[in-house]
Amino acid sequence: MLSVISSWFVKGRGKQFKIPTRWGSDGRVNVLGTLSLSGAGEQLEYRLLEGQCTRDQVVAYLQTLAERCDPAGLTVVVLDNAPFHKGGELTKRREEWEKQGLYLRYLPAYCPFLNLIETTWRKLKGFLMPRRCYNSVAELTEALLAAFKLLGAVQI
Repeated sequence: MLSVISSWFVKGRGKQFKIPTRWGSDGRVNVLGTLSLSGAGEQLEYRLLEGQCTRDQVVAYLQTLAERCDPAGLTVVVLDNAPFHKGGELTKRREEWEKQGLYLRYLPAYCPFLNLIETTWRKLKGFLMPRRCYNSVAELTEALLAAFKLLGAVQI
């Protein structure tokens, strides 16, 4: 979530230049999050992930949300078009989740500006965690948790 590991191309060669990270693949912290909007205001909910974000982790997160839904109510989760937000187990569970009151909707392709949680992520990364280099993954995680606390976020 918070480290850039590759971004430049070698001029004229079309090859991507790799930027080494301090801890390799172990130096990454990923987060799944939802921004709940209700009459009471906004509530950021999150789950820290170990390793990369996978479809199975997204399914588990959505299952947690579905279990908290009121079947008589309407809870809509808006997803972007990341590959792990589509297909497979999500498609299989969609009908079950709708019976629990959880509905999935997708943003149009290439429209991240419509994703309201992106503003929250920018605030988190740009203002609440402006430091870009941490001495350990534990220190990075500690800074992330402190930023979530400032946002009044709830871990689920």
